[in-house]
Amino acid sequence: MDASSCVLMKHHATIIFLFCIIIIISPVNGCFTTIFSFGDSLTDTGNLIQLSLSESTKLARFDFPPYGRTFFDFPTGRCSDGRLVIDFIAEGFGLPFLPPYFGDENGKPRNIQQGVNFAVAGATAIDDAFFKQRGIQNPSTNVSLGVELRFFKDVLPFLCSSSSDCKELLRSSLIIMGEIGGNDYNHAFLQGKSTEEIREFVPLVANTIASSIKELIGLGAVTFLVPGNLPIGCSSAYLTYFQGSDASDYDPLTGCITWLNQFSEYHNELLQKELDKIRRLHPHVHIIYADYYNIAMRFFHSPKQFGFTETLKACCGGGGPYNYSSLMACGNPPIRTSCNDPSSYVSWDGVHYTEAAYRWISRAVFEELYNIPFINNLCLPLTVNKQIYL
Repeated sequence: MDASSCVLMKHHATIIFLFCIIIIISPVNGCFTTIFSFGDSLTDTGNLIQLSLSESTKLARFDFPPYGRTFFDFPTGRCSDGRLVIDFIAEGFGLPFLPPYFGDENGKPRNIQQGVNFAVAGATAIDDAFFKQRGIQNPSTNVSLGVELRFFKDVLPFLCSSSSDCKELLRSSLIIMGEIGGNDYNHAFLQGKSTEEIREFVPLVANTIASSIKELIGLGAVTFLVPGNLPIGCSSAYLTYFQGSDASDYDPLTGCITWLNQFSEYHNELLQKELDKIRRLHPHVHIIYADYYNIAMRFFHSPKQFGFTETLKACCGGGGPYNYSSLMACGNPPIRTSCNDPSSYVSWDGVHYTEAAYRWISRAVFEELYNIPFINNLCLPLTVNKQIYL
């Protein structure tokens, strides 16, 4: 991130954030030269909107205002009011925002020398056929992680001319694998499937992510950032869908639904076990797990420390206790306006977070990255200024 993006807003100046290390760096040789990103709507920087345009299908609601209002001033295909974690990570390593794979009017990526984003909003880890066989429909796309990997392989010849060249490129690249897997559960939960059935998906989701990582290792990649799932029990959408649950289902300290958060923790536990297996098989490979769940839970336990006044209610939505309605979602007419100050909200549209929340998550991710000797040594030539804000 550049120096200006590292200056805390005035109303955050007194925030005590002991785990936050803010990194100011300038791009030089020695650190990552390229970022490749895979995932879903938490990471998509414009692929679904371009797919919709190329296929002449109806544009998604997040392709309309007020999406993008905080940073870009217009919708970019990002499912937020501004930047995502992937944007802050790119800035943090002195790289430009990652262009979407479907990046222009011809449906081909452009300006890809420093990275490409293959994430598609609505994408699942498991192939779409798996869900169709079980009567689960994906309302957004049929893209899965396997399809995104095919996109990646299609773009490699534009970046390197031989197997050895590609291995050299990937050795100096950061691969961001996710977040992915959330939609494997979201579509099923919100279409009425039982928790018992959905829980059976989790090992397959974790294994699919691990298999994709191993495939990329085979091509030469050595550094991966793998985020876990966010606490879905704190999501405005889930809180609305399961509204009226027994009082005992809710965490009295946060208002989140406990059993849904436990489901997220189960996914993260299995994912980390798969990552540990890869580390043992490939000791030369660096796999960094980004603990999105516990980072985000800090917002719900101590919102004022992060400048949040609303944790469970969406900034942009169709009303109700959590300001969320699937029938009148943000971006759909007439919901083309949002709260006055998105930075005081954790949730942007009931499903996705605000730029402010993503900024805090990215800062915690950088702390995790720079606590790893390999990353510190790799990026040692950078001008690094680490400050603890008290």
